[in-house]
Amino acid sequence: MSSDNMDQLLVPLADQGSEYEWDPGFEGDRWAIVSRIGPFEKIFKRPEIYTRRFFHKAYNLPVEQWKISSQTKLFGGLSTVKADLSILFQPTIKYVERNVEVLPEVGPHIRANYETVVNDIVESALLDIEEGKWMGRGLEHIERAIETSIHEMLIVQFIQSRANCKLEPRFEELSSDKIESMSGHLKHQSAYLELVRQKHEFNRQREREIHHQNEQLEQAKLEHETNMLEQFRRDEALRKTRDREETERIKAQLYEEEKRLVAQESSEERRHSERIKHETLLREMEMEAKIKERDARMKAAKKTDDMLRREIELLVLEKQRHTMEEELEEEQRDSERRKINGQTDS
Repeated sequence: MSSDNMDQLLVPLADQGSEYEWDPGFEGDRWAIVSRIGPFEKIFKRPEIYTRRFFHKAYNLPVEQWKISSQTKLFGGLSTVKADLSILFQPTIKYVERNVEVLPEVGPHIRANYETVVNDIVESALLDIEEGKWMGRGLEHIERAIETSIHEMLIVQFIQSRANCKLEPRFEELSSDKIESMSGHLKHQSAYLELVRQKHEFNRQREREIHHQNEQLEQAKLEHETNMLEQFRRDEALRKTRDREETERIKAQLYEEEKRLVAQESSEERRHSERIKHETLLREMEMEAKIKERDARMKAAKKTDDMLRREIELLVLEKQRHTMEEELEEEQRDSERRKINGQTDS
């Protein structure tokens, strides 16, 4: 098919539905244990609690990926459908029991043995395209049918799987002369003309949908801008309300702070006045105590002075008395001497 004289047309596919669901039951850590003792052989799945014996051999059975691509020509070669298959698969213990001789190359063995069968499933499913039944609803139902057939085929062989199929059909854009030359293949010509008619109808429908979508996008954009403007106005009003409330709160806080400072200042002045009064009273009491102490000391000193003076006076009197007594004694002695001397002279 030359690109110089023909174009490729992609046929629209329907959206995939969400109802299709397949649970393969994969296990992330599956091992097959082959136990051989003499002529006896036993295969079993490795248990969670496992003690390996010398006659055991363990084989890992991981989930493997398998990709297959194929192309099928339809409508006498006017159309080519490309099928891309992505298959995740995991052999079961039952499969290993039946094919123990392929261990440990069980993955390549499955690919080699079943690739032809998988391709046959795809080709059989694509026969429905020749009938033209898919044109109105796309290829999604055929993709699901292929996946289901692969699942069922492999599970019967004790192989768990999850398949994903993508079909991409392409048709040649033919000239009028080329279409007329297909008169010997009326079935293909009719199918092709139906395809072209549906293609043009699809293009017109798509243009209408694009126009409708553009209108919806413009409407949605206008509504979004209107909503944004309304939201901005609501946010601005809310901001102003919050600013006003915050201003009132700050004013109230400042008023309360001012009241507290005034009360605190008044309280401090009162405490200062009371402290001054208290300190004055303490100084007066201290002064009075000092005066009393000084008076007491003065009285004590005066009393001491009086006692000293009296003692001195007593001492003076005592000395005078003693002197007088000495003088009297001296006079008595002189008188006695005179008497003695007078008696001697006579």
